[in-house]
Amino acid sequence: MKPTQSLIMFFLLPVLMIIIPALILGGLALTLAREKALESHRIQSADLATLVEMANFERRLGGLHESLVQALDESRDNQLSKLDRYSEYSYIDQQLDEIGERIEHLSTSGLIDDLHADNAETLLLSFQEYRRFIDMANEAATLNQNNVGDFLQEAEANFNRFIIFTQRTFEALTERANQRHQQSFHSLSQSIATLVLLGVGLLSILAIAAVFASWRINRRLVTVGDAILALSNTRQELPEFADIQRLSQRRDGQLKRIASALLSFRKTEQQRREAEFKVHRLAYYDTLTQLPNWRLMKEHLQHSIDSNQQTNTFGALIYLDVDDFKRINDSCGHPAGDSLLQDISRRLSALDMDGTTLGRVGGDEFVLIADGLSSDELKAADKAEVVAERIQRSFSEPYMFNDKAHSLSVSIGVTLFNGTGENVDSLFQYSNAAANLAKLSSPNGLRFYDPAVQAELEAKTELERDLRLAIEQQQFVLVYQTQVDSTGKAVGAEALIRWQHPQLGFVSPGTFIPLAEETGLIVPIGQWVLEAACDQLVAWADDETTAHLTLAVNVSAKQFQQPDFVDSVRCALAKSGALPHLLKLELTESTVIGNVDDTIARMHQLKALGITFAMDDFGTGYSSLQYLKRLPLDQIKIDQSFVRDLHQNPDDMAIVQTIIAMGHALGLNVIAEGVETQAHWRYLNDHQCHAYQGYYFCKPVPAIEMVQRSLEPPPMPA
Repeated sequence: MKPTQSLIMFFLLPVLMIIIPALILGGLALTLAREKALESHRIQSADLATLVEMANFERRLGGLHESLVQALDESRDNQLSKLDRYSEYSYIDQQLDEIGERIEHLSTSGLIDDLHADNAETLLLSFQEYRRFIDMANEAATLNQNNVGDFLQEAEANFNRFIIFTQRTFEALTERANQRHQQSFHSLSQSIATLVLLGVGLLSILAIAAVFASWRINRRLVTVGDAILALSNTRQELPEFADIQRLSQRRDGQLKRIASALLSFRKTEQQRREAEFKVHRLAYYDTLTQLPNWRLMKEHLQHSIDSNQQTNTFGALIYLDVDDFKRINDSCGHPAGDSLLQDISRRLSALDMDGTTLGRVGGDEFVLIADGLSSDELKAADKAEVVAERIQRSFSEPYMFNDKAHSLSVSIGVTLFNGTGENVDSLFQYSNAAANLAKLSSPNGLRFYDPAVQAELEAKTELERDLRLAIEQQQFVLVYQTQVDSTGKAVGAEALIRWQHPQLGFVSPGTFIPLAEETGLIVPIGQWVLEAACDQLVAWADDETTAHLTLAVNVSAKQFQQPDFVDSVRCALAKSGALPHLLKLELTESTVIGNVDDTIARMHQLKALGITFAMDDFGTGYSSLQYLKRLPLDQIKIDQSFVRDLHQNPDDMAIVQTIIAMGHALGLNVIAEGVETQAHWRYLNDHQCHAYQGYYFCKPVPAIEMVQRSLEPPPMPA
């Protein structure tokens, strides 16, 4: 049977529970009523036949009696011959026999027997007595006896008594037949009434059972319907389906199949909703802090723009850039950085400022949208500043991790909006630029956006586009600054990159290098520098006056941390044919303090090729000196900021002396950059610095000019 047919039978079951038993009961009632009616009709017919027979019997007996009396009178008067008399008597005797049989038959009638038990016997005895006297009169007449009249008189008396008894019996039978008819009708009525009552009672029970069955079916169908509605309503949380669970535990039936299908669908729907929720969380929420991410914050900001435009009020986009987060993340590791970001998000969320939405847009950058500040722009700016200062105060308490306290500050950029000619991307751009300016001005700074910021931002965007084009068209050149020993003899050089812009001319490295670091373009630029430096080493190797020169190349942290950096250096050396021991890679402290073990392992791989290492800008970083002895360094470079005021600043003198002494103690070569005067060189030389680099010896110049300068007699300290 198909499921649809089973369900049709399921729906028709309550109706069939009433109709089929009703039809059966109706049939039984009609059968019983018909049998009762037939029985009553049979009894009535038998009683009527008995009454008719009684009436005919009396009439025939009366006629026969008259014939008998006449025959006896004629016989007595000798009016009949013997033959006629015999024939007449024979006929009368035959009639009497028939009447006797009728009387015997009547005596067996139920009506007579029901009237009285002795009525049938009395009627039969009365007739027999009458016949006895008739027979005696007939015999006497046959023998010509004189006592025929006596017998006939006695027979007449018995006849009269018989007739009277018959009439009384007939009347009694008539009355009894009427009673029997009424009893039969009453019995039939009672039977029908009983059947009706039984039928009504049974039908009532069946109706109650049908209503109960309908109620149960309806409840189950409602349960199934509610379950289907719950599954179709994606905004409502899925119920537990306890009733459906019970239906599924039935032995068999369509409801079990439907319930099982619903449970299976619920499981599938639950998995789909969980997957959809996960996708939504991944698409719109930051996985680390669980705050709204960049995409969701853009939607919130668009909603805020529309809302503030409708209410004619100003809102604010507050951009937060955590100061020095990179330093902590690099020095303590990424797990510590993640923990710090989570702690920051908890603090910002705990501020619980009405009308604001907080989100993380990436890295150490958070944004906060404040709605409906004021209809007046200045008042709105004041309220936005109060919110920003409250955020800055939340950063004042130290952050604890790894059992150490770390102090943080936040640079904040604020942009006001009221929905007039503004778009989401521009507002994010403006507030980010304001935050960058706040960070450049001072830590824990606060800056509102102004048009000058936008001009600077647009110039930066254009410069980035030109920088990408410069990489494609190789618009870079290398210049070289000589490095000399304590006698002033050239021992090497540092390769410095310059950008020869087609329209702007030479662009300062201080302008495009930070942008390259920020955009990741420093990796392909650094690879070009490395390959160009190797080619220059090969060119110098062909001249005995320059074959001994080493060449130092700056390597950015992002470039050094590339997984294929060792292979790229190996390929550059192999491709150019440069000697590895003449190539020196200069690393900053920020390059090596991230994952120290990986950094050391990578440095040893490069050392195995013959490459040497120098620590650039030593003393300006934040690394612990305990790492210094573990690094396979060959040289440390004193930063020019300590050399510039060396002859005037006692602190710089102390720092320089300490670095030189530490280099000697660790067996490292020490080179000082930024040597611009003879006083610088004399002081450094007096404290046994190994090498020098600066304008006093040579400015950054092309390779040919640098070689010419290196061939000149070295200057001597006075």
